[in-house]
Amino acid sequence: MSRYKGIIGAAPLLLLIGCTKTVCNVGETPITNRDISFRAKVSEVYYPGSGKDYVGLAQLIKGHLSEEVLKSLGHNVDDAVLEAEAKRINEHTQAPDVLQRVKDVFGRNRNAYMKTFMRIVYAERVLYNEVFLQSKEIHKEQYSTAEKLLKETLKSPASFNKVAKSKRLDAQRLKLSLKDDIIPYGEKRERWPSSPAGVEQAARLISAISKVNPGGVYPEVLEWQEGYQVMRFIRKEGEDFVVDSVSIPKRDFDGWFWERASKIPVVIRDEKLKNELLKEVSWAKNVNLQ
Repeated sequence: MSRYKGIIGAAPLLLLIGCTKTVCNVGETPITNRDISFRAKVSEVYYPGSGKDYVGLAQLIKGHLSEEVLKSLGHNVDDAVLEAEAKRINEHTQAPDVLQRVKDVFGRNRNAYMKTFMRIVYAERVLYNEVFLQSKEIHKEQYSTAEKLLKETLKSPASFNKVAKSKRLDAQRLKLSLKDDIIPYGEKRERWPSSPAGVEQAARLISAISKVNPGGVYPEVLEWQEGYQVMRFIRKEGEDFVVDSVSIPKRDFDGWFWERASKIPVVIRDEKLKNELLKEVSWAKNVNLQ
């Protein structure tokens, strides 16, 4: 009798297992139809009308590719790391109501929450903010360009614009103000609304350039989140500072990302879903489909 009870008791489990199938693999990471369903519902929370399966699949592929690139660069992505990320988001989220709606998608299924939401958030955040933007190696060509411009203009500050032009760089004259932010010199303030972030940037630049005599070049390359800056002090006008500035953007993230991500094999077993992905998602052409 107990033997039959065991078989009957196992039936719901077998049925559940049968309903879950692996639709895709990103490297060694499987993506199931249930993962896609959960992720599509998460997308709907953020972007109403976007909760389609191909959207869920696209977000999971991009997230797991980000994770694979992270791992290839020596970063560990394990349960402890993801739990720490969940704690960080719980404590610092700017949109607790949205986070709660995301959690409601998963109900009590914490494993699915960690796999299809937290894992993706962590991989994409760390890869961009903590690896890409902060890596001297990734942006060494751009930094080298800024450094060469600095060295040459330190020797001949009056040739700042001429040297920049010879390197096909645009020098721009700016007015820096602790009150009004940063605007192109000669432009009217009405065309360039001030912002707290702009005032903060102006304060940093003024702090640096005030150490230099008029006509001199600030002796360091300034690094910003998205680029490098070389600057020459022209003069003061009242409380404002007038400078010539050259900005060199850092590498394009997408180009760098796909250089690495396109080497990772991706297998999609659902032909209809694969065709939808290729048709609707612009970056899908970069995926190394097997």
